[in-house]
Amino acid sequence: MNLKVAAAVAVYSVAVLALAARPGDAQAVESAKVQNAVAGSAGSMLRKELEDRKTARARTPAPLDLTALASPAPEQATPRPGIQHPSVPGLSYTLDLSTQFPYGDTGYRRNSLPGGIDAVVFAGPDKYTRLQAGYYSVDEYPIGFDNGIVPSYVNNAAIPVLGPLLGPGRQPCQNLAGLFGGPPPNCPTNLNAQQSDATTQDHAVVLSLSRMIYLGPLPVVLSPTYSARWANVGGGNDTFLAWDNSTLSYQAVHLRTIQTKSILLTVPLMNTPRFFAAYTAGPQWVLNTSGLMRDNHPQLFQIADLRYFASSKTTIFFQPSLLQDYLPKDPYPEHIPTFIAGFSHTFAKPFFIQGFVASGTPTNPPNGGLGVIDLTCVDVTTCNTAPNPRTNTAIRFGGYKATTIILQLGIGTPSVIPL
Repeated sequence: MNLKVAAAVAVYSVAVLALAARPGDAQAVESAKVQNAVAGSAGSMLRKELEDRKTARARTPAPLDLTALASPAPEQATPRPGIQHPSVPGLSYTLDLSTQFPYGDTGYRRNSLPGGIDAVVFAGPDKYTRLQAGYYSVDEYPIGFDNGIVPSYVNNAAIPVLGPLLGPGRQPCQNLAGLFGGPPPNCPTNLNAQQSDATTQDHAVVLSLSRMIYLGPLPVVLSPTYSARWANVGGGNDTFLAWDNSTLSYQAVHLRTIQTKSILLTVPLMNTPRFFAAYTAGPQWVLNTSGLMRDNHPQLFQIADLRYFASSKTTIFFQPSLLQDYLPKDPYPEHIPTFIAGFSHTFAKPFFIQGFVASGTPTNPPNGGLGVIDLTCVDVTTCNTAPNPRTNTAIRFGGYKATTIILQLGIGTPSVIPL
């Protein structure tokens, strides 16, 4: 890579890091779990371009090889599934059904999850431009939402007679035995006994425009991206009561409903007949803050796309990333190192099978823990006999950790889910 190319990449990286390091951004803003799918599509565009350049050099020797990214070895005509969908103008698609399994100490849910469907369309007038529109569904079962024993409180405003005198805040329920004529039930709360279903069915729509450009001899891909996500939790919607320690009050929030925008830059790192590697980074913003969110500064999303082409039909991939997840339940964004690792195999066109593991754990979980940190009764007439986190019991939420094993069967071109 020559000095001009290195300088251009460095300038972009410094600009992005400067945005991500603005005051108040010690915790990253929600990335809407920006897509591995977008990074993978951009990487495939780059690989096809590098392969085409290698073929051209083999036919007509170039006076000077300006990049070591493409292998100087003689041309190998082995087709690779990982570069098919972005490699030619026109339309291509992915449609698959999946079955999914939780992993870890998930308490109530230890068997398979409901499963989902993915539908993605790729279109472009030429090899330099790729439009992508996709719907993705992914099931997760987070840890810490239905197991363990957590402290319980009563909202001051819900305490008869004394509430107005106490002002904003809450009281440990053990201190209010007289209010209930004895020790209050479920105090503290044993989540194991509740056996609540915390199954999360995430849905996402991703729209992206990828454009390949050259920085000197180096091809890179810019991808402005929009992502919208919503969810069903425990068979219902994702609206829950959340306790906010900063205001000593609670409010109804959508746990996993957000929209984001991002501008991603994908740079190739290595390209050989068997291996391909690319790095994607760029700033992200939440389009509309809500719930407990405090700010909305641009944050840095990063992902590495690593592929090994075992054969013309089989690809093994590993995609480590650093997500900046900012949900309405969080007072600040979560840094979540995440990985997706798996394989895809095309056994008879257009049919493929794909399997992978997706896992992530926040390094700075809100309120210092995972899942449910504590519970606050906001209606003493109902929360002890029929506790319900949607109507009478506010949750102080921690971080969101989940590991899911996914097996997909589909037609078209394998497309990795958004994180």
